[in-house]
Amino acid sequence: METPLTRVAPRRLLSLDALRGLDMFIIIGLDSLLRALAQYMPEGVRDGIWRQLGHCSWEGLTVYDLVFPLFVFISGASMYFSLSRAGEQGKSRWTLTGKLWKRALILSFLGILVSTWDMYTYFVFTPSLNGFRYASVLALIGISCALAGTAAIWLRRTWVMIALSLAILVGVWSLQHFGGDMTPSGCINAKVDQWLCPGVLHNGTYDPEGPLCIVSAAALALLGYGAGHVCRSALGMVKQVGLLALMGCVCLILGSNCGAVIKGIWTPAFVLMAGGISFLLLAAFRVLCDRGRVGERLSLPLRVVGMNALLIYLITHLPGFGMLCEEGCDLLMGALTIEPSLRSVVFAAFYLIAAWLVCFLLWSKRIFIKI
Repeated sequence: METPLTRVAPRRLLSLDALRGLDMFIIIGLDSLLRALAQYMPEGVRDGIWRQLGHCSWEGLTVYDLVFPLFVFISGASMYFSLSRAGEQGKSRWTLTGKLWKRALILSFLGILVSTWDMYTYFVFTPSLNGFRYASVLALIGISCALAGTAAIWLRRTWVMIALSLAILVGVWSLQHFGGDMTPSGCINAKVDQWLCPGVLHNGTYDPEGPLCIVSAAALALLGYGAGHVCRSALGMVKQVGLLALMGCVCLILGSNCGAVIKGIWTPAFVLMAGGISFLLLAAFRVLCDRGRVGERLSLPLRVVGMNALLIYLITHLPGFGMLCEEGCDLLMGALTIEPSLRSVVFAAFYLIAAWLVCFLLWSKRIFIKI
C-alpha cells in the first residue's frame, strides 16, 4: 500500500461517521418528516421543500439528488482509511481485492432483495426471474467501491487515483455525447441497460443504477478516496479544511462547464457537482465534529446512525418495520388524542425516532455490523 510522505497515525474520523449519519438519516425518514411538515408552511416554502426533497425528472439538481452520491463519496473516503490499515497489517493485494469483490456480491444480492421488497410487499415474490430488478442502490455502492478500491490497491498512488477518476469521467462524457441523444430513451445508458440488465429497469427505458452509472460512481468513489488521503495527512486541521474546500470548488467549476447535470444517468457534470458539494460538506464537518469534546458530543446523534448505516437501511426496508411503525403510530395517536389530520407528521416522526432508537441500541451495545 502507499505510504504518504506526510501522514499521521490512523484515527476514526468523527466527521465521516457524522456525515454518513446525516446522509442516512435523510434516507431513512428525515425527508418524509420534512415533506409532511411542509404542508403546514406557506405555499412558497412548501413548494421549495417538496421540490428539493424530490428527484429532478431529468436535467437539474436538487438536494435529494445528492443524498445517494454523497454516500458513495463517503464510502470512498472511508476506504482510504481501511485500505491503509490493512496494508500496514501486511495483508496481500489479492486478499484485499477479494474482500472488496465479496462485499460487492453480498451488497448486490441484498440490493435485489430490497428492490423486491419495495415492489412486492409482505414477502410476496414473483415466480419469474424477469420480474426482479437486478440493478440497485446497494449494488451500485458495492461494485463502484470495488472498482475504485481495486484501482487503489494495485495503482497505489493517490494522485493516480484522482487522474483515473477524471479519465473515467472523460470516457463516460464521450460515450454519452457521441453514443446517444441525451434523452431518457435515446441515451447510451438506456441502450446499455436494455442490453446488459435483465429483469425490470427502474425508469422503464433506463436504470439510474445501471452499468454505466456504476462506472461514473466509481469515479466519485475515487474522488472520495482522495478526500480520505487529505484527512489522514499530517497537515494541520486548517490546511486540511482549506485543501478539501479548494478541491470542492475545482470540482464545482469543472462540473458547471462540462455538459448537462443529469442524476438519472450520472453524467460527468453531475458527478463533479456532487463531488464538489461532498468535498465542501466534509470540510464543514471536519470543523464541526473533529475539534475537541464539544464536536464529539454534538455529532453523537448522527454518528449513532452513521456507524450502522447500511444495517439500518436494510432494517427500514423490511416490510415488517413499516407495519410495526404504523401500529405504534396509531396507538400513540389514540393515547394522546392527536388529530387524525396530523397522522402523516406523527407517523413520519415515529418512524424516524424508531429507526434512530434501533441504531442507538446497537451503538450502546457496541454492535457495529459492516458489510
